[in-house]
Amino acid sequence: MSDYTCDELIGEIFQRLPPKSLFRFRSLSKAWCSRIASPDFISKHGSARNLQKVLIKHTTYCQGRPTGDLYTLHLEDRLPLSEYKGITPVEFPNKDFNIIGSCNGILCVFGVDKLITLWNPSIRRKLTVPSHQYYFQDSFEGFNVYGFGFDPTTEDYKIVWISNLRSRKSLVYTINTGLWCAITSPITTFCEVKSCPCFVNGALHWVVGNNLHSYILTFDLSTHIFGRISLPKPGWETTQLAIINGSLAVISCKVDNSWIWVRKKYDTVTSWSFFLKSDGYPYEGIIERVLQMTTNGDFVFYTSHEGYKVYNPTTGERSRLVKYKAHSENVDFKARSEIVDVKTYVESFELLNTGTAWN
Repeated sequence: MSDYTCDELIGEIFQRLPPKSLFRFRSLSKAWCSRIASPDFISKHGSARNLQKVLIKHTTYCQGRPTGDLYTLHLEDRLPLSEYKGITPVEFPNKDFNIIGSCNGILCVFGVDKLITLWNPSIRRKLTVPSHQYYFQDSFEGFNVYGFGFDPTTEDYKIVWISNLRSRKSLVYTINTGLWCAITSPITTFCEVKSCPCFVNGALHWVVGNNLHSYILTFDLSTHIFGRISLPKPGWETTQLAIINGSLAVISCKVDNSWIWVRKKYDTVTSWSFFLKSDGYPYEGIIERVLQMTTNGDFVFYTSHEGYKVYNPTTGERSRLVKYKAHSENVDFKARSEIVDVKTYVESFELLNTGTAWN
């Protein structure tokens, strides 16, 4: 009984430790290494801790010219509102990339080499996704649409690729198989993708449009079926999606006003509910992006006039995210940085058994 209790306590302690610490503990014993690498522990560790962080992308400039991008990682209650004391940039395998999506500690990125890679910064693991047969045929002919998320029915991470031009093909890549497979393409064609992909309720969402109207294109990661959702009315310009209180939300803009609508009942047609309007205090300018903080209830807004700001809906208090400045005597006084993107990130052990280490 004492051995069982001890083992149970060790399990409880392990569940509360961050991935970086546990990653080092693997070398202390074979039993610990096996335990930490087990799929059951990896799954339970992520759901037990669920400590959401905020990943901030900065573009640096010198004498007015961009010199590169850097990323910093912050706890939700320790966002940079005054300084970046003790914060160092996050190291990634490559420097030039765009983030397609972030899910359970995995970043799906698209690099300048036109390759897709999955990264887990917490344990410094990466997985290179092979190119599919239609990639080079379509890459220079038009646009490719990507999305990344998690299928709870198969417990698998998936990447979807959609081409709307020459091949008219759609493919899905799964980590478990390591392969791309063909799926039925969307019935309705579209010529413009207006938003970044948004993963919620087991499905990916994009705002797409053609010459007549715009709508939300959906893709269910379990059934591999595309669908569509009508945008809320009035039919203003909608270019961004968000997740608010666990539900899909859209940001609609007109002149200097913005409206945020939340789809509270996902499986019904008339489920859009008004959430927020920006025509006055505490906002200035059009809301272009919104990110909800799950721990303290704050929101991070990007407005056309004020940039990124943190807003507390209970107190009405708002604070600006400060720009990153390296603490070094050798920093050029003409150098500066701008915050260009903010995403949520959760530390995890995902890719521990399937990825490879990066130096």
